[in-house]
Amino acid sequence: MNKIAALLVASATLISVAYPVMAKSEKQVTRVTYELSDFPSLEASAVAVCGGKASMSDKLKAACETKKFPSVTKAGNFRNTGIGAELNTLIRQVNASRSQ
Repeated sequence: MNKIAALLVASATLISVAYPVMAKSEKQVTRVTYELSDFPSLEASAVAVCGGKASMSDKLKAACETKKFPSVTKAGNFRNTGIGAELNTLIRQVNASRSQ
């Protein structure tokens, strides 16, 4: 039994020497957040969709009334989840009908 205990202690010591524990290095992360006002054409398109005759979900209608739109991506689109996806689709449809 003593041999097993000695072997465990020796192996634990060897592992701790071979693989020293290192602390995580902390880094300062800066993120740029975009707002609707950063993209005037997107804002104009969203207002056009809200004032248009397109069929909208209840959540999108509420967002149009309160002017509380989803967050905006770096590419100048609404985040592609929930009403953002619906808005992106309706904006593409409005822009396609304008170009015809």
